[in-house]
Amino acid sequence: MATSDALISIIIPAYNAAETIAATLASVRAQSHERFEAIVVDDGSRDGTAELVAQIAKQDDRIRLVTQANAGVAAARNRGLAEAAGPFVAPLDADDLWHAEKLERQLVRLAEGGPVAGMVYCWSTEIDEADRVIGQRLDVDRMEGDVYAPLILHNFIGNGSVPLIRRDLLSAVGGWDPGLRAQHAEGCEDWKLYLAIAARADVVLAPYFLVGYRQRAGAMSRGIGAMQRSYDLVMAEARSAHSELPAALFRWSRAAFRIYAGEMLWAAGPSLAAARLIADGVMLDPSWLLRRSSRRKARAFARRLLWRSRMRSQSSVAPVGKHFELLPSDIARPESDGRTSTARRRFVATIRISRSAV
Repeated sequence: MATSDALISIIIPAYNAAETIAATLASVRAQSHERFEAIVVDDGSRDGTAELVAQIAKQDDRIRLVTQANAGVAAARNRGLAEAAGPFVAPLDADDLWHAEKLERQLVRLAEGGPVAGMVYCWSTEIDEADRVIGQRLDVDRMEGDVYAPLILHNFIGNGSVPLIRRDLLSAVGGWDPGLRAQHAEGCEDWKLYLAIAARADVVLAPYFLVGYRQRAGAMSRGIGAMQRSYDLVMAEARSAHSELPAALFRWSRAAFRIYAGEMLWAAGPSLAAARLIADGVMLDPSWLLRRSSRRKARAFARRLLWRSRMRSQSSVAPVGKHFELLPSDIARPESDGRTSTARRRFVATIRISRSAV
């Protein structure tokens, strides 16, 4: 049972993160839940990350530096897991930020979920390199309980800085998979982990915006080719393990992923490859065109083509341009992405799998 005085082990893999690690650790040190250990695993950085973390650790003995030769994000997180002492683990990327109440709110929800709950997630908002809010999805997910099928549809947990996980469960599923990197397929390590956890335990939601997810052109999420290989491997494994899941679910998932990858690639610079990915996704799932968010993006794109200033969404619930640190966690809930999207999510939420033993 989660308690207010539980030790939480925060695992922060860091590779050449000197520009952002100080702000990330500041958001950790500001947590209202003060009983934590923050294990920063420097993964062979060459920009002074380790030295900077060591200086910060002198000011706060809850922060600990571990160094290793570069082995990738999954191996770095697993190293942190091996060093962890707490019954709960909270991964955090070295360029993201947490709301001050992140750990406290999630610990409460995990306790409310009871012993069947193995992981709690929250919502994120995107931030730029100056920690300013730049936008978020039009709608958010509220999936709880057996969420394996909804996680196949798309990774609604969102990013690696979101979850709080019971350590015994995290260890039972083997932590993060470093084998994807060995296959030149980094990018979906988090998604694979979340599926492994959902196959064994319930997932609960702390319905607040508690993570600032930094968007940077050089981030690993921009490695579209590796991400596609990573996605294919993860979904092939899931499909093999759970043949009871309908084929349509994997088709919808593939469509959503290709559109997402195309949008990521387009954001780095318009290209034929990006347009082809989006077109492939729409061909797989034409209902994407019915979503409010799709129409919003199309309008914004049309305005840019006409050399008008970039449109800021009127539907975004986050105050765009505001510093993340000043953003309240319980801002107004976003609107739905439309009836078609909502109906599909409700259907997918009813799909169950044969669960592994916890």
